[in-house]
Amino acid sequence: MSKRVAIIGAGIVGLHTAIAFRIKGWEVYLMDKESYTGHHTSTRNSGVVHAGIYYKEDSLKEKLCLRGNPLTLEWLKLLNVDHKSCGKWIIPGMNQNQSDLLAFYEKIKTLPLKGLRYVDPDQLKIEEPALKRTAALFVPATAVMDTAAYIRALSRFAENEGVNLLLNCELTEVKDDLIVTSRGPLEADLFINSTGLMAAKVAQLVGVTGYEVRPCRGDYYLLPVSPVSKPVYHPPSQSGSLGLGIHLTPATDGTLLLGPNAFFIDNPEDYAHKSPQEAFVETLRDHLPEANPDSLVPAYSGNRPKLTYQGQPLADFTFIKDKNWIHLLGIESPGLTSAPVIGSYILGMV
Repeated sequence: MSKRVAIIGAGIVGLHTAIAFRIKGWEVYLMDKESYTGHHTSTRNSGVVHAGIYYKEDSLKEKLCLRGNPLTLEWLKLLNVDHKSCGKWIIPGMNQNQSDLLAFYEKIKTLPLKGLRYVDPDQLKIEEPALKRTAALFVPATAVMDTAAYIRALSRFAENEGVNLLLNCELTEVKDDLIVTSRGPLEADLFINSTGLMAAKVAQLVGVTGYEVRPCRGDYYLLPVSPVSKPVYHPPSQSGSLGLGIHLTPATDGTLLLGPNAFFIDNPEDYAHKSPQEAFVETLRDHLPEANPDSLVPAYSGNRPKLTYQGQPLADFTFIKDKNWIHLLGIESPGLTSAPVIGSYILGMV
């Protein structure tokens, strides 16, 4: 008789983990309290397949993102999901200069990135005329995708593979080899906590303490037509900021996303768009001098699970095996890109 795994949380990581276990012959139950998959962090982001350049050397984020990048592209092709392999520009942010860009170039040159190049202002003007005049780095291993379509297609794939998908199914109680849900009890040999913003609270239910996930809001604004062909990012800030700053992402539908910003909130399920336009307008004017800021409209919001342990921030993915539970904590960006590898990584922990 095959072993049974119950995975709580049907976001992109939960789906890929379910598929990995199912392919290895496990009986898989994937549950989520929402009425559809990927309702939270998985679909409320920039929709970028990342290259793995922003993370601490040898961290799980770096290693899993570098391995997940080509695998994610394979999945997008397999599932016929709308995406564009376009690469990305990295330019100095508003409080940065060329020395920040060159320092970052030296760091990422050590990574296995094909086609990485430094572009002088004249060449950038030829390749991306709408951008401000500046030097830039070009990172080829980047794509943009329709994340909602990816989630829908992956959900269908999982069910076709034999994953039992239980929606509107909320965890209410934990007992040894049994969980109690709003749809009844469920026994399993292994439980996987892939609940994202709620992962620390679920871990606490089974005695894994000291961890806290703080919701970090990111709001987006939208320009109806994108003047750039590729995402535009910045070198990492040295100021200890919560994110990479407001960046530009040309979406697959031809619009341009500006965001996200980053600030802590209390309610992980609060998605009310509350950010004023000022910082977004400032970024737009700095990066795209000819763009009309009057065309900016509010888009959507997402919350990132920022992890702490005993009050201290943890910057990396954190996977904890405790008895018959595995907890996935702090799965923020690049979780979308890393998801196909996280699934097999978790399988290797069993």
